[in-house]
This record gives sequence, structure tokens and C-alpha cells, in this order.
Amino acid sequence: MDQTQFYKQLVDRYKNNQASVEEIEVLFHLIKTGEIEQSLYDSIEADPSLYEESADVKKVVPEAQPLVPSVVSIRRSWTGLWKVAAAIVVFISVSLLLYSKKGEIRDIVDPVRLVRVEVPMGRVRKLQLSDGTEVWLNAGSVLKYPQKFNREKRVLTLEGEAFFKVFHDAEKPFIIHSGKLNTVVLGTSFNVKTYGDSPAQVSVRSGKVSVAESAADVLEDGKAKAQRMVILTKDQQATYLGTEGFNIRKDVPAGEYMGWQEGELVFTGKTLLEMKPVLERWYGVKILMDSKKLANCRMVGSYRQETLKNVLEAMRFALNITYKIEGNKVTIRGGSCK
Repeated sequence: MDQTQFYKQLVDRYKNNQASVEEIEVLFHLIKTGEIEQSLYDSIEADPSLYEESADVKKVVPEAQPLVPSVVSIRRSWTGLWKVAAAIVVFISVSLLLYSKKGEIRDIVDPVRLVRVEVPMGRVRKLQLSDGTEVWLNAGSVLKYPQKFNREKRVLTLEGEAFFKVFHDAEKPFIIHSGKLNTVVLGTSFNVKTYGDSPAQVSVRSGKVSVAESAADVLEDGKAKAQRMVILTKDQQATYLGTEGFNIRKDVPAGEYMGWQEGELVFTGKTLLEMKPVLERWYGVKILMDSKKLANCRMVGSYRQETLKNVLEAMRFALNITYKIEGNKVTIRGGSCK
């Protein structure tokens, strides 16, 4: 079997859904390099049958009259043209078929293999993705990402909080699906927080990002409404407030959203209600408070590599509370705001 016959057989097997995964991979490669296209055209030009005289055709014009075209030569020309046209039609049809199914072929030949990383409570983990992007995952977070970025976009899914230092690639936008938000960047560093117990938040350390509502979250009474989107630059922060849109802050200190990477908890006027889930994730505990009023008390402080007991001692001094640690459960009683 020569090369042209092999190519034709490969195409036929694919059209008839008989091709194996290995054969589809070979076919996809040949189409990508243009080798199949050239081979088909070469076979058309080299096919002697395009110019052969049919057996049942008789000459009706003497050879002595070369200036008058014979029926044989006319028929021969039309036969050749029809064969060329038919071959071109077949080639175009096959090409269109393969193009319409390029997504399916690519998924078979070069599938997207997802990696899922889950960080337990009380831990922080650093990752490096295949494109060189660095990711720090906070406690209680889950990140799903392709083992290899082999598509036009670099798409990840985040639950929880992560800081990204994205490797610049203008040809492949970096997109993070996180709860109700989609964050799109080309190359920058930023923090995304989407824990279910607090509003989603994106903070930019350098570069520029766009943050938009997810398509699934822009329906109102079953009808689509306009998506809201904001552009953030260095030291800007967007907090998503649902129907109220985005709240934008400028000149946000990096320590507020980056401290956790180095084991530092930063509370700048946060209420105990806001601090509670942060402490629970950080130390892997469950905190119970018997006073609703205490939940609204605010604290300002920075705790670097501190034990849970030391943080609770600071709260006891500032808010006059009592506490009890039993395994992974912490009970806070009493207290008042000064």
C-alpha cells in the first residue's frame, strides 16, 4: 500500500467511525501539518486514469484534422475534469467534516487531564503550574486545573482562597472560575477569595485583571440581564455584593490579603463574626460564641506564626472574654466591646 492509499484509507476509516484512537491521532497530525492535503492533490495530478481514453469510445474525426477537436478528446477532457472536481469535492467534504469535529478529535488525541488539589484546614500549600504560574492555596481551599495547558485558554476552578502569580502569555488568557465570579488576566499577581461564609473578593498586587459575574448568576426571573464587570489595577480590591454589584477599594495594603501566605493573620478592624471563619480554617477548629453582641465587636491586630492560645489570649485581654479549648472545639463566653 502506497502513502496515498494509506491516507485515503485512514480518512475512510474515520468517516465510517472505524478508526482507532491511534489512527485518529495520526490523522489529526497529518491534517495539522498539511501532509494529507498535499497528498490528495498530488494523487489527482498523478492519476493517469484522468486522461485515459474510455474503451467504448470510437474516434469519429480523422487524425489528419488536428485543428478540429475530436469527440474522444472532448470526452476525455470532461472525464478528467469531472474526476478532478469529484476529488476536490471529496477533499473539501472530508476537511469540513474533520473541522466540525476538531473539538472531539482534539479531546481524543490530546485530552485535558484535570488535577484536583485540596488543602486541609490549618495548612497552606504552594503549587507551580505547567506554564510556570505560581499558586498559593489557603486553608480549606480546592483548586482544579489542567495538568497541561493544551487549549486556547488557561482555565481553572477555585473554591476558597488563593494567591496567583501568573506567567504572562498573551496568546492564552488565564481564567479563574470561582463561585459567582470569573477573573481574567494575562500576566499579573492577585488574590481571589471565594469562601462560602463571606463575600467573594479579588485583590490585585500587580498588573491588571477583569472581574465579572458568572453567566449562571446573571439571570433575573428566568431572563438574562447585563453582566457586571470591573477592571482592577495595582492595590485595588473588588468585593462582590450580589445584586448590589461590586464595592471597589483603592490603595489596599498588601498585608491584608497576602499575609496568610507567610503565616500571618491580619485583622484590620474586623468583627469577631468576620474573624471566626478565618480562625476556624487557620487552626482547624470549630468556634462557638454564646453572645450575639460579642460577634459585632471589632479587633485590630496582626498575628504571625502565633498559636491559637496566644490569639485567644489577645482577645481575652481586648474584649474581656473567657474561652475553653477542648480538642478541635473552642467555646467563647462573655465579653464586651470597649
